[in-house]
Amino acid sequence: MEENRRKKVTIKDIAREAGISTAAVSLILNNKPCRILEEKKQLVREVAKRENYVVNQAAKSLATRKSHMLALILPDIENTFFSSLAKQIENRCRREGYSLIIASSDERRENDEKLLRVLESRGVDGVFLILSIEALEQRQKLLEELSLLSMPYVMIDRTLPDAGCAGVSFDHEQGGYLAAKYLITQGHTKIGCVYRDDKAGSGKSRLVGYMRALSEHRILVREEYLKKGDYRMESGYHAAGGLLATDCTAAFICNDMMTLGFLRRLYEEGCQVPRDYSIVSYDDSLKNYLLGLELTTVVQDIEMLAGEACRLLFGRLADGEDAPKSIVLAPKLTVRGSVRFCGI
Repeated sequence: MEENRRKKVTIKDIAREAGISTAAVSLILNNKPCRILEEKKQLVREVAKRENYVVNQAAKSLATRKSHMLALILPDIENTFFSSLAKQIENRCRREGYSLIIASSDERRENDEKLLRVLESRGVDGVFLILSIEALEQRQKLLEELSLLSMPYVMIDRTLPDAGCAGVSFDHEQGGYLAAKYLITQGHTKIGCVYRDDKAGSGKSRLVGYMRALSEHRILVREEYLKKGDYRMESGYHAAGGLLATDCTAAFICNDMMTLGFLRRLYEEGCQVPRDYSIVSYDDSLKNYLLGLELTTVVQDIEMLAGEACRLLFGRLADGEDAPKSIVLAPKLTVRGSVRFCGI
């Protein structure tokens, strides 16, 4: 089989057949202006097409010092929010002529650091960075690592705007506030919260928003109503068990993956949503997957988030602009059918 494979065609081969220099062939194939007869240009293109000539991207990168590759580091590829975001970013990169490398840190700071080093050594032009929780919790070490990067980066979702880092995120505290306030307007006062205790990240901000809404309505925040999770299904499942042991009538769950686990536990216990239990989720990444249940949720518009992140990074690549910009987007509450009115 090896003997039957076609020999890889080079610019030299095309130049030899067309009877012109390799430099002229390069100009023609890259659509650059040159004083070559149109007949010769057409011949070069025909030979290249016939022989399935492929541009040597590595050589081109050496000449231009651009790889036309970007990277996205995300914390958990299994999380439906992050995988949907990756798809949106990849589509936009493709339209701009970039390939996208996607890597997962598995929520580990050391993986963030290793991936940044590897990607920089591979010559990627820029990085979209969704930080791991561990990296956020070891802020100073993270900032030291980022200061050494020679390539531009943009943080997404989990940002450090006060540290002068470019980023785009949603107002997570406002999102938590909207969720809890809606449950209160529907007559609920015994409201649980399943959150990520990430100290400086989105989980803590969503919890703060929940507590602000309860405080505004003079509802006591009870410790037994607060259940820690890790943004993964299993933690949502265990949190549901803990809240079912209390007198809660409703829960605000701080991401969709934990909501999946929460729902599984409810159904195992014979509880129906919203008849027996009311839920407000966060992200809106499950709307195309749940059958028979329409989740009321705080929406993070993934298309908007991806668009703003790409606009920031593409701008830095095009202009060489070093002044970091921090963009905070407004979440919104979409009311569907997972909350029961229990007022008078």
